[in-house]
Amino acid sequence: MKKFTHLAIALSALFLASCDDEDGFYNEKYIDVPNLVQVEAQDVYQVGDNMYIFADFSRYLDEPGFSTPLDIFKTTSGAQGFVFSYTFEREVSPGVWQPVSTTTQEMHVVNGSVQAGSFVLATAVYDATDESYEYYAGFPLDAVGNYRISFGVNSDSTNEIELRSKTQGNNLFLNIISGTSQLDNSGFYHFTVTN
Repeated sequence: MKKFTHLAIALSALFLASCDDEDGFYNEKYIDVPNLVQVEAQDVYQVGDNMYIFADFSRYLDEPGFSTPLDIFKTTSGAQGFVFSYTFEREVSPGVWQPVSTTTQEMHVVNGSVQAGSFVLATAVYDATDESYEYYAGFPLDAVGNYRISFGVNSDSTNEIELRSKTQGNNLFLNIISGTSQLDNSGFYHFTVTN
């Protein structure tokens, strides 16, 4: 009985020690690669236009401090996509912003996939032909006004876009932190819609 108690204590200690590093426990890894997602920049749009967001990045990404590119497709055991999110807001009175909703059917999706509502859940989908992850979709602009876009519905980051691999099973989940210079210091991209 004493031997069983010692074994139980040792296994419990090993389990608790492994829980200290949640990312290691949950098989999460992070890398920084700038400018993977872009806003198709234009200061003024007209009602009826679409505002496009795009991503087109190779499965082979350069990492600071490494001489050979990281194969993110192989690293994630063949993840078929990388997911990121963004929101549109319209200024309803000076300094007061309101979320703008749309539906998945209203989005103009050229590449990748989308789930839309009060925010857009975008997926850059793997294209085996050119070994890249691709997303290109337009958000419909239905009303005149000042607008802003922010990335990362559940993120505290202001000038970075977070992409997460759609990894299957117990394989490695890769989170790419992608800095961008398109956003202001508060994390927004501003534009105007006119008639």
